[in-house]
Amino acid sequence: MDEAILRPGRMEVHLEIGLPDEKGRQQIFEIHTRQQRKNGLLEADVDLDSMAARTKNYTGAEIEAVCKSAVSWALGEMLTAEDLNADKGKGKKISQKEKTKIKMMDFERALAEVKPAFGVDDKTLDNCIREGWYDFGAEFQKVHGVCTNFIKQMMNSSSFLHTILLEGSNGCGKTALAARLALDSGFSFVKMITPENFVGYNTQGKIQAIVKVFEDAYKSPLSLIVLDDIERLIEYIPVG
Repeated sequence: MDEAILRPGRMEVHLEIGLPDEKGRQQIFEIHTRQQRKNGLLEADVDLDSMAARTKNYTGAEIEAVCKSAVSWALGEMLTAEDLNADKGKGKKISQKEKTKIKMMDFERALAEVKPAFGVDDKTLDNCIREGWYDFGAEFQKVHGVCTNFIKQMMNSSSFLHTILLEGSNGCGKTALAARLALDSGFSFVKMITPENFVGYNTQGKIQAIVKVFEDAYKSPLSLIVLDDIERLIEYIPVG
C-alpha cells in the first residue's frame, strides 16, 4: 500500500493478519477440500496433516491455489487428447471411464508448482550453484563444517541475531557456499539480497527494499538472509 494512504488522519488503525500456523493451515486445507471429500473425490492417501506441516509460510490464498492445482492435475490425467478433440463444437460430453479421484500425488505436484511468496527464495539460490557443487579438499570441508555447525547452533540459540562473514578473493566460491548453506538450513524464511536486485534504484529505494526483507524475516521464527557482494550493496570503494 502507498505510504500516503497510511498517514495519520486517513487509515489510523492498522491490524496485521499474520500467516496461519500449522493448525490454521490444516483447517484451511479442510475447507478447500470439503466438497471433494463430501462427494467422494479424495483418495484415502490424501494426508492434510502432512501438507499442513509442509506448507510453512503459505497464506490462505496460496493453500487454496494448491488445492485448485491438485484438481487440475487430477483432471489432466483423466482427459486424453482424444477426449479433447472428440466432436468439437457439437456439445458432446467428455466420456469418463471411471470416477476420477484426487490423489496425494496430485497434491505433491501442486506443492511443487505453487510456492509461497513469503518463504524460501530457492530460485535465486539455485542459480548461484547452477554449475554444480564441488568439494575442493580439506580446507573447504573445514569451512563448510564450521558454517554448518554455526547454522545448527542458531536453531537452539536464545540470542536474537547471529551473523557470519565469508571473505575471499573474487571467484573463490563465497556466493555458492552461502547459497548451499542457505538451502540446506531448512529455515522457513530464506532470502538472498544481491546488488542485481537494485539496478535502477536510488539510495532511498534500495534502503526501503532491504528493510522490507528484514521486516519480513522478523515475522518468521527461523530466518536466514544472504547479503551477497556486500561491498557493492553499500557502494564501498577502497579510497575515500
